[in-house]
Amino acid sequence: MMTLEDLIEEGEKVLESKWAYRFDFYVDDGKYEVWRRKSLMFLQEHYPMHPQVRDFEEITTKQNNNALFCEALLGILKAFQSVKPNHARIDYEGRLSKLFERFHTVARQLRRRHDNRSTLEIRDEYDVQDLLQGLLKIDFEDVRPEEWTPSYAGGSNRMDFLLKDDEIAIEVKMTRQGLKDKELGEQLIIDITKYQSHPNCKSLYCFVYDPEGIIRNPRGLEKDLEELGKGFHVKVFIRPE
Repeated sequence: MMTLEDLIEEGEKVLESKWAYRFDFYVDDGKYEVWRRKSLMFLQEHYPMHPQVRDFEEITTKQNNNALFCEALLGILKAFQSVKPNHARIDYEGRLSKLFERFHTVARQLRRRHDNRSTLEIRDEYDVQDLLQGLLKIDFEDVRPEEWTPSYAGGSNRMDFLLKDDEIAIEVKMTRQGLKDKELGEQLIIDITKYQSHPNCKSLYCFVYDPEGIIRNPRGLEKDLEELGKGFHVKVFIRPE
């Protein structure tokens, strides 16, 4: 039965077939093709929901035996040596996406309490964080608020939440008159950069609560920010729709 270690060893042998052509390097096309297909099937079977599998799939669609692609695929395989297969089967993106989609509905429901009892009013980012933390604990056991991130631009920063066992960071924003498209984009660009260097963070989910619909082009802003990841998995949710 094929193992991850077998695939890594086979990939290293494929790299040994590297040869030069003009100003670039390539590997044996036949060996590379067989290896990449076996590796892709292995990851899809054992780690179906892990974001790095999508990165692996994207590289394999290039259908090119360039040595750089081979090295990138081999690097992803090696990274999976520290990931438990049954742990990776959890659909993190599906769970978080559902939570972010329903957040506004929950926030509105909290305002409709019996006998007009006091409740949580969502007025700023701290209120969003409080409610979100409670909702996260439905699906995740280890939710750590305000973890330190490594130094960036001369100072340390705090992330809003870290799901350490799952290597997921969550950044929370709430729009206001002084935080619109341009300002929000600039803040999240800085956040994406600082999270990329965090040792316990492999994925970043940014939840922007926009109850007043201040953001003019939310889907466009989401797409632009997600493309900044460059190998680091970034998902942005500006909600409600």
